[in-house]
Amino acid sequence: MVPAFFAPIFQNGKGGAPVGVYIIRRILNNNAFVSTDEQGKEIVVMGKGIAFQHTSGDRVPQQRAEQVFRLSEENSGRFQELAARIPMSYAVLSEKIIHQAEKRLKGPLNESIYITITDHIYSAAQRYRDGLVIRNTMLWEIQRYYPDEYAAGLEAAATVRETLDLPFAEDEAAFLALHFVNAELGVEINQIYEVTELIQSVCDIVRRHFSMEFDPTSMAYYRFITHVKFFAQRLMLGSYYEEDDSELLDAIRAKHPDAYACTREITDLIEQKRGYRLGSEEELYLTVHIARVTKH
Repeated sequence: MVPAFFAPIFQNGKGGAPVGVYIIRRILNNNAFVSTDEQGKEIVVMGKGIAFQHTSGDRVPQQRAEQVFRLSEENSGRFQELAARIPMSYAVLSEKIIHQAEKRLKGPLNESIYITITDHIYSAAQRYRDGLVIRNTMLWEIQRYYPDEYAAGLEAAATVRETLDLPFAEDEAAFLALHFVNAELGVEINQIYEVTELIQSVCDIVRRHFSMEFDPTSMAYYRFITHVKFFAQRLMLGSYYEEDDSELLDAIRAKHPDAYACTREITDLIEQKRGYRLGSEEELYLTVHIARVTKH
């Protein structure tokens, strides 16, 4: 299945492919070139040896194409640069991995994933072949705070192992998970580290306040972490809940005074670190999730 971001003119050059040709606009390597579609949008056409001994302006039968990628304008240049320097097999592998991840995560990922995950897998493969293995210092946090994405990372690492015969393991699965998080949240990788640090700080406050440890297998914990993750994302993007739910917050505060006191500690931390004071709606949702996750 070719993803919507890489909307196909036809799939894999088989079955109902229209009769016609692609006009080469720019050659990327022997296996890829840039052309345009019927709307004049740039596409990247891939196939084994498809551009060999060709030049710009040449016509190539559509039947020779194995994959046809239609890129958004924002990412066109970056993908073309990537396609020019890596073997086509990595684009095929990445497409499979992304499709697996979207199925597991139950939703589409930001189009940037097709660039970042392909580049990461190719670079990591080069490192492994050179005997350079990088440990992921955030492995524990990623396993704990992004369980779904980490599960997708483990599946992706297994696919890489089977395809490339490389020992992709837990550390690499965690790196891949961060790319999935990035594509879900729509923030840059460096911001993902900030998001993770903020999640860690919030969890530390809750643990200290209630003198407890979380049960990472519980549904309450899963809901709590999911809320905190997107709460942290909104802070990074400067997107906040603006509605005033002070009356409902008063009711929740009366019902869960200890959870609300914990929320106020988090509010003070956010104001100190981010210069933003949480509104009543943000405090309301945090209090509800804290009350649930700390319920014995």
